[in-house]
Amino acid sequence: MYFMNRLPQNISLNPAFVPEAKFFLTLPGMGGISANAYNSGFNYNELDEFINNLENDSYNPDEFVNSIGDYNRFFAEAQANLFSLGFKLKEKGYFSVGLTANSTANLRAASEIAYLLADLDDLNDDDFPLQVDDIDLLTTNYLTLGFTYSRIINERLTLGISPHINFNQAGVKTSQLGYRVELEEDEFDTNYNQFLLGKITLGMPVEINPEAIDGNELNTDEDLFPENWEDDITMGDLLRNKSLSVDLGATYQWEKWTFSASILNIGSTSWKNNSYQLSGSNESVLIREEDKISIGLPTKFYLGAVRQFSPKWNYGLVFNHIRYISAPVSTATVSLNGYVGKMLSTSVSYTAGYKFDNLGIGFRLRFLPGMDLYLVTDNIIQAFSYKNAYRFSAAAGINFTFGFRENASEPILPLEEEN
Repeated sequence: MYFMNRLPQNISLNPAFVPEAKFFLTLPGMGGISANAYNSGFNYNELDEFINNLENDSYNPDEFVNSIGDYNRFFAEAQANLFSLGFKLKEKGYFSVGLTANSTANLRAASEIAYLLADLDDLNDDDFPLQVDDIDLLTTNYLTLGFTYSRIINERLTLGISPHINFNQAGVKTSQLGYRVELEEDEFDTNYNQFLLGKITLGMPVEINPEAIDGNELNTDEDLFPENWEDDITMGDLLRNKSLSVDLGATYQWEKWTFSASILNIGSTSWKNNSYQLSGSNESVLIREEDKISIGLPTKFYLGAVRQFSPKWNYGLVFNHIRYISAPVSTATVSLNGYVGKMLSTSVSYTAGYKFDNLGIGFRLRFLPGMDLYLVTDNIIQAFSYKNAYRFSAAAGINFTFGFRENASEPILPLEEEN
């Protein structure tokens, strides 16, 4: 999506990008969703084979666990565009506003976590006690109201800024957490005693279930959320915990080349209400309410270069670096991008990083006057074999766009106007 200039969604990757449409609008339910997920150690088929064979006496589950390596890493992001609106400001500026629902998850844990994905009854007695160490988890769910302004400084340089107000719903952060399961059997029953070892920072949209708190201890047999909390939650609860973040971007034109750079998610999510600290030992889980907690967002860096080799076609290269708490991830994407009239835009790409079979394709199709359908994925091969995929990414939606420039290969601000 980075170099698909007729998709206004690419301003979320670099706020200095100026949409080619003079005006765009997206509506709830059709404005677009995007998702990205990656699991390093195994895919669905491998996990399914592991779980199904646990009851087989001749099966050695340790071979699968050892094949994962020391750690398994899992990343996931999802975003739903609830509303957005953008328009051109005279000759040198572009302004947009958008409301999105966001969810991120980042998990790194020792490879033994695979055992916890199975039914404990399927494990052999000699697999206990089961200990999973170094669990680093960060997950956040929040609404974002963002404002993006891009400004053409001169015929070569464009700058962009996008401040966000984040309304934080739920978040979890751990560091080197341990989880232990012990087997306790007698002639009448089998019990699994489970222990939390370490600390958890927890932000919630509502107060924790009073029945789950016994003095300063957490009753793990009760749910964290009160019964029927979804029916009692108010709009004020959803907007109570606020924080700020900002995206910055720039583009620079030189002959037929355009260079771009951006940094996203400068900031964090925070909770001043319904914020808790959990600490565990072999005996109990203690809970303490905090005045304020902060949970970071994955900071993203983009660095791109694109060359316009014909009026309607270009090729580009973009580097992406994401700073997750457990480990950074870097990728590089090469793409061929272009359009046929005002009806069809397309992109074909290859991404190195995560795994090395990431062929991508994207298109924007004008199917009604002013209405564009778009679909983008970096994993077209895995779409046909999703159970063998380690990574998945896709974005789709409908835009209302009007006033495309006739020749997108020329600078938005004509050079003679600067003389």
